[in-house]
Amino acid sequence: MRSDFPALKEWTYLDTSFVGLIPNQVKEGYDEWLRQWHHFSPEEGRPLLSTWLEDANRVREIIADFVGAKGNEIAFTMCTGSGLNIVVNGLDWEKGDSAVFPEWEHNPLDTHTIRRCGVELRAVPARGGGFDPADLEKAVDDRTRLVQVSEVSYINGFRFDLKEVSEIAHEHGAKVLVDATQSVGALMADYRRDGVDFVSAAPYKYLMGPAGLAFLYVEEGNIPGLVPDRIGWKNQIWEGARAEEPAPPDTAEKFEYGTLNFQGIHALGESLAYLNSVGMDAVERRVLSLSSHLHERLEVLSKDILTPEGTESPIVSFAQDGAVKLARGLMSEKIKVTGREAHGSHMRVSVHFYNNEEDIDRFIQKMEE
Repeated sequence: MRSDFPALKEWTYLDTSFVGLIPNQVKEGYDEWLRQWHHFSPEEGRPLLSTWLEDANRVREIIADFVGAKGNEIAFTMCTGSGLNIVVNGLDWEKGDSAVFPEWEHNPLDTHTIRRCGVELRAVPARGGGFDPADLEKAVDDRTRLVQVSEVSYINGFRFDLKEVSEIAHEHGAKVLVDATQSVGALMADYRRDGVDFVSAAPYKYLMGPAGLAFLYVEEGNIPGLVPDRIGWKNQIWEGARAEEPAPPDTAEKFEYGTLNFQGIHALGESLAYLNSVGMDAVERRVLSLSSHLHERLEVLSKDILTPEGTESPIVSFAQDGAVKLARGLMSEKIKVTGREAHGSHMRVSVHFYNNEEDIDRFIQKMEE
């Protein structure tokens, strides 16, 4: 399986939380799509755009099955932030409403829409490398409209229990918005089981997919009340003569306003097929086994580990002086991790199923030198 990832022939790659590696099969998916356009070889004389739209709907169904959703609950967007903004801009805010999020959030809910509407922002403080559900519960009340969390923190891998977050929010009538970019593809997903309302995720990390593409899950009960924040040829509301029929208003497709990243969508389909062939249960077991091995090796080095013990996620971080410079130096040794100064100088190491114990041991060996 490692032979499907050419970069692993040279690199000890432990940085999927930054950018994931893509297997040969995904590259071939890109090439296949481009070849069809390059040679203009439409299927059975049909317009290429029709073929691309059908392919997008095929992949939409694969995504839905992958995350425990329905096809009509999935919209394609350009990035994680795009999906988050669609939700924030589409809600009917009133002055005095509140929005709650952890203080470490990668894309916090402090937006122009929020400020313009006079919404109170409540940032939940971190404690001991994570967030206590009791603190989240204190921040949520009957004026809270939206609770935003990342399932896995980009800083240290802390993992929220999404079902617990949903229960806290829904008790007060609030909706739950999840950034799943650091989890989907590494951990099994079932958003309907977890009871969340909205999920935005980009596939260029653990899904081993393209950049410039993401998907938004909108639980079907929330689709009618969420207003699209932009309009284009795919979701027109003009009732006069128009070039295309708009997307059905009872599907998440109504949030797609223009031409999609069809090449990326096709490649994502190949990536999901690859992960499904491995089996997400096997992927998750492998990821958690490797992150546990990494945690244990760092403990032997007496490192100040920032990831709470027992955290089930693909990311392990530890405090490290001069982390950015050290990570740059490791690159000259063909070892890729992330060094960060934000939130205190630290190293972030992230594993995926294509890694092995030898990758981790080589990194640890270099840290010992």
